[in-house]
Amino acid sequence: MPRGTPIDETKRDAILADIKTGQKSRNAIARDHDVSVGTVTNIAKRSGLTSAFDRSSTKNATEAARLDNAALRAATSRRFLEEANRFLDDLHQPITVWNFGGKDNTFNSVEVPAPSTADKRNLIVSAATALDKHLAVEKHDSSGESHAAVDQWLEGMTGL
Repeated sequence: MPRGTPIDETKRDAILADIKTGQKSRNAIARDHDVSVGTVTNIAKRSGLTSAFDRSSTKNATEAARLDNAALRAATSRRFLEEANRFLDDLHQPITVWNFGGKDNTFNSVEVPAPSTADKRNLIVSAATALDKHLAVEKHDSSGESHAAVDQWLEGMTGL
């Protein structure tokens, strides 16, 4: 619809009905009725529906989810660090080695003072991997950005 062209009452009523249902975003209503977003906003305001497109609760929920995710990442990061330390501790602990086998399918085990060289290598690789994952989470959370991409998008959409 060309700019400045008044819309007929039927279209205005249909737009108002969509606003009142609260099922569609302002942009979706504008697209569905081939009008500008400003027209939808003005119809809502003139009808006293000033909070029809208020997204402050969405912003608050998004911020709460962001904080919950950060707390969970911190706990996971801590677990990676603790696991890395357990792997390193195991390098110098006695270990039970065992085997099933033979024609009688027997079980044998013996405790040795330390893991084999191959097992030590696996422990070190596991510890290094866990430490790398811990550091990756720490780097992510200390990247200096105060908002996630979704938060920035939401700010842009709501103007808050």
